[in-house]
Amino acid sequence: MKVAILDLGTHVFNLLTADISDGKCKIERVVKIPSFIGSGGFSSGLLSLQTIESSVEVFGELMKEVKNSGGADLIKAFATSAIRDARNGQDFIKIISQRFGVEVETISGDREAELTYKGIRESVFLYDEKVLMCDIGGGSNELIIADKNKIYWKESFNLGVVRLRELFNPEDPIKERQVEDIESYLEKSLYNLWTACKQYKPVFMIGSSGSFDTLRELLYTDDDSSLPARELDMEKLRNLHEILLKSTREERMQMPRMTPFRVDYMVLGSIFVQLVIKRCNIQELYQSSYSLKEGGMTEIAESINKKQTFKL
Repeated sequence: MKVAILDLGTHVFNLLTADISDGKCKIERVVKIPSFIGSGGFSSGLLSLQTIESSVEVFGELMKEVKNSGGADLIKAFATSAIRDARNGQDFIKIISQRFGVEVETISGDREAELTYKGIRESVFLYDEKVLMCDIGGGSNELIIADKNKIYWKESFNLGVVRLRELFNPEDPIKERQVEDIESYLEKSLYNLWTACKQYKPVFMIGSSGSFDTLRELLYTDDDSSLPARELDMEKLRNLHEILLKSTREERMQMPRMTPFRVDYMVLGSIFVQLVIKRCNIQELYQSSYSLKEGGMTEIAESINKKQTFKL
């Protein structure tokens, strides 16, 4: 069975196409296109007509990618933070249904965290040791404490980098007082995470997709990203953090392998990562290219396998 999974994020729309056979998944293609559907929407609580129109076009481009890859027997689309929080989010979903015949499922932050866990689990060999998982999005950040078998704690925080940028409007380069204000805000907002880490004591963290992809690319410019996960050197990451804090937008644009549509958000993403590392006493950090869309793929494979087993 050929499947297509669409993760309609606040900042980027993601597409994964895969072939599922005998309970196994073969990823064929991953496409990411900036949508900016959440831009300006968090302060007003509404998706603008302009972002809705442009995001419908992006969705159409992804559907062309599905067609060009041979079509799909099943298409699953998930809407996350920006769409679920907007009072007119359903307007966008109705347009997608009418124009493309695809039903978009708006998922809760809790569900988003669950799918993220299932995706990360496919990219890294986990043991019984508890690990902190982190997905930094545009609208929300999902934090999960889990091992290979189960989730012990999870929560979705409305602290995504697009949301933080709207809230703090950092200067270029960011000022020291602004960094302190952001850290203070995160410190208070992440109280439940600090409490969970004290209870479960994860010693290493896996960051998935988004900002973590770009951190990996900035740290290892010769990495071809063929492996779905890689350990990030903590000292190199701290040094990169200091460089990002002092950088202007123009300087970040010139950094080798900087993703253009993340150039305005990497400073905020790095601040978030460094604070979590410090407060949770993280000793090792890994990046995973797998997240929500791979989690959705895994669920479909599990569902197919259960049906086949039942028939037997």
